[in-house]
Amino acid sequence: MMALMLTIAAQAEKIDSTQFVAFYNYSIQTQDEEGQDVTDSIRLALLVGTRATYCTTVLSYNKDGRASQEMQNAFIMHHQNVLTDLEKSEVIAVEPIYPHRYETHDPLAEIDWMLTDDTLTISGLLCHRATGKLYGKQWTAWYTEEIPSSAGPWKLRGLPGLIVKAEDREGIHSFTLYETRNEVHDINMIGNPAYQKPSRKKLMEFKKKTLGNPRYAKEPTYYVPKDADEVVEVNLNGTMYYVGMNSHMMTPQKSHVYQPLELE
Repeated sequence: MMALMLTIAAQAEKIDSTQFVAFYNYSIQTQDEEGQDVTDSIRLALLVGTRATYCTTVLSYNKDGRASQEMQNAFIMHHQNVLTDLEKSEVIAVEPIYPHRYETHDPLAEIDWMLTDDTLTISGLLCHRATGKLYGKQWTAWYTEEIPSSAGPWKLRGLPGLIVKAEDREGIHSFTLYETRNEVHDINMIGNPAYQKPSRKKLMEFKKKTLGNPRYAKEPTYYVPKDADEVVEVNLNGTMYYVGMNSHMMTPQKSHVYQPLELE
């Protein structure tokens, strides 16, 4: 699993510098291969600049390549590295799905947030509640005007303050801020010419068909021939063919029931 969650091979093109870095706990309520309820969790680092934001794992942010349960969770949870380029109004997401990495480019989605008068103190920050819909999921977010940034974890953003907590209506996905640091880092363009580049909707359909199959939690590589020593290309129509030795990604041995972040 080590190769999976190392920093995604990024093109060294600096597009911004951080004003600060926000750290979140991200959890998913799901089921294991036996159908028992489990909670998967990882830590995320959100690099916030004036032009762009970049959301990745804390392990990648710290350049920590050691094998760990958290590294395995990042694969099980189908974490995406997400670059939001505000100047170009573009969102780039990179995600490993065995045996390949996929890179999508999508226009920046404007979330029609509904602001409320509800307040809550979270981690010592006075927060306000807002609700909005993104890619078919309804979200409740708590944001703080004490940190004047429209940023948020994953692809959530666009409020009059940093998002401190966000949860989907079903209570499956949850992001909670636990720390901010005034650290200066480059925010670089992500992606790689070798990655497959479907549209976001095409990849979403592929994931629904492949990862959403009931076999997936028990057999996370069920769609790859068991006797294959070479990489099997699985295109978005489900066709399989050999493309060469797999030297960049170890075979996943475990997974949980797929819980999509995007429904449309």
